[in-house]
Amino acid sequence: MPQCIHALTTSALMHLRPFLPLLLTPVLLHGQASPPTHVHSPADEPVALENMIVTATPFRRAQADLATPTSVLAGRALLLESQSSLGETLAHQPGVAATYFGPGASRPVVRGLSGDRLRIAENGLGSLDASSTSPDHAIATDPLLIERVEIVRGPATVLYGGNAIGGIVNVIDHRVPSFLSDATVEGRAVARVSSVDDGKSGAVLFEGTQGSLAWHVDAYRRDHDDLRIPGFAFSESKRAEEIEHAEHEGGPTPVFARDRLPNSRQQAQGGATGFAWIHARGFVGVALSEHRADYGIPAGAHVHAHDEHDDPSHEHEEHDVRIDLRRQRLELHGEINQLTGPFRSARFKVAAARYRHSEREGAETAAVFKNQGHDARVELMQTPVGQLSGAIGLQSSRDALSITGEAALMPSSRTLRHAVFAFEEIDLGQVSWQAGARAESQEISLRDSSRRSRRHETFTFSTGAVWTLSPAWSIGSTLARTERAPNAQELYANGPHAGTASFEIGDERLDRERSLALDLSLRRRTGRITGEITVFVNRFSGYIFPRATGAEEDHLPVYRYAQHDAGFHGAEAEVLFHLHESSAHTWDFRLAGDFVRGRLTDGAGNLPRITPRRLTAGIDYRGGPFFGGIEVQCIDRARHLADDETPTDASTLLNASLGWHFDVGRFACDLFMRGQNLANEEVRPHVSFLKEVAPLPGRNVALGLRVSF
Repeated sequence: MPQCIHALTTSALMHLRPFLPLLLTPVLLHGQASPPTHVHSPADEPVALENMIVTATPFRRAQADLATPTSVLAGRALLLESQSSLGETLAHQPGVAATYFGPGASRPVVRGLSGDRLRIAENGLGSLDASSTSPDHAIATDPLLIERVEIVRGPATVLYGGNAIGGIVNVIDHRVPSFLSDATVEGRAVARVSSVDDGKSGAVLFEGTQGSLAWHVDAYRRDHDDLRIPGFAFSESKRAEEIEHAEHEGGPTPVFARDRLPNSRQQAQGGATGFAWIHARGFVGVALSEHRADYGIPAGAHVHAHDEHDDPSHEHEEHDVRIDLRRQRLELHGEINQLTGPFRSARFKVAAARYRHSEREGAETAAVFKNQGHDARVELMQTPVGQLSGAIGLQSSRDALSITGEAALMPSSRTLRHAVFAFEEIDLGQVSWQAGARAESQEISLRDSSRRSRRHETFTFSTGAVWTLSPAWSIGSTLARTERAPNAQELYANGPHAGTASFEIGDERLDRERSLALDLSLRRRTGRITGEITVFVNRFSGYIFPRATGAEEDHLPVYRYAQHDAGFHGAEAEVLFHLHESSAHTWDFRLAGDFVRGRLTDGAGNLPRITPRRLTAGIDYRGGPFFGGIEVQCIDRARHLADDETPTDASTLLNASLGWHFDVGRFACDLFMRGQNLANEEVRPHVSFLKEVAPLPGRNVALGLRVSF
């Protein structure tokens, strides 16, 4: 990674001069120990290895006590990292990238895996939208009001099923209350503006208690214009290709959009109401929420100007593709404690949703996606026997997906999944063992005249251990054998896929996808140096992917889903050097990096859109009411390309932020400023289908205020 290291010491310093007044002010990117302002909310827990998380096991466990590697984004760190999409919000976490289909649709990529191999959950239940079917479909969750995000890297299928074969991203909110607050009424409000898109967003949340009744209400709205970008929307090579094509066809010289990314504007709004009856022996609660969004799919628009007076800013609009999305979601949670017999407690969660989005090309509706589904799970916590504890559970889900219109990718389908799982843990003092298994049945049936269907049975097993070497050092390791059944798109696709600019054809003969994965983590949680280093390897048998056939259909390249053995390996690291710590000031130096290599085995080539190597260095400061920091992230060029991929250059991102905490009466306030891509560098994410036509935003300064009481 010579180019990245050189950029850290030279290119970044060259760009710092215009921002010295900003950088000399205390700033924070990764608030490690922010004082809580909302006493009962887990959102203000420090983002460190001591964080308690709930996603990886049925029990609350500190990150350092889990065999599998995890990350938590919460509190002030989440406040500063929050973007308009979940993918961009998490894109700076170790091992996590984003698909980036514009600011309106960006899904996380964990260790090179996304789509149906990465489960996006809300409070442990499925998102019940259409985001996994295509990268241009947004996740129906807005980051403005979430409490925390838990990321479990590596196979997480024991608790969550085959489509968590690459990990799980669990968004946790407090819309279904689970505890009684000491305050009759409390809440918070957030407002922010951003320069790169003239963006305005705001959210408000109230919750409280009345006797044994806890309640919650929230609302949010965001409005963003087209993004400002550094230079042209089309890359240099793409512009040359378009000019050559125009000359060959004898057409007019293309005029390319620049400075603004056309059709990247977006709007979103929503809200929720929740209630719960809470008793010493448990609770039961319900929440109803709605999310609406309208966003464009940037195509790096260009127009063929007929003369020098043509205005390219308007002629492309008739070709714009916009998505109008709406989801209504109902959640029911409950828990019973202090049971007798083999189980000490039981809890259940149920979510049901109605989802719809329409894809418009100008005034025409090209396709309409609808999904009505539910996800339900029950977990029974065993009464501990000596040092042995565990849980068993059941899960059932249903998705009824219909796709209509001229651009329908596949027939309407119904997917049913039923599973039983178990998790056991034994604490032997210096060593803690964790193991789990899950058996799952999936049936997919088409809702057309053919009535075709496929059924698969899958089984997953994982085991892991945490060795506590000393109060400071520990080692965590997991070994998992997982299986994933092919989804409806992989089996039955037969049509144009606008999101990937391809014509996709499924294969009904596809079998289960199997993987064997090993993780090994070294952790240090006390002392002058803390952090975690993880290496991993994942071998797939029958990896399912769209393979280029070389043919064309409807002027689109044809891809047919196929199976081939594949392998992934890589490493992640995040280390904090505690330079100075006192009651008045704290200085930390943060170093983080990751790389992943994905390829088909037996010399069949590289897998596409694998995250390039990344290296991040930053300094964090906390002192009195001030908090702040600065970081430089180097992204290496894409070194291992698939046959149909184009090269991606290396790039450097300079980010900084600053904040001030102050109290006004009972109101706790955080005033913050966040600067991103301060050097205004052209950055094209290699994992994005749109990298040649839609770069990341240019220089952005966001100003915001959070008020809690």
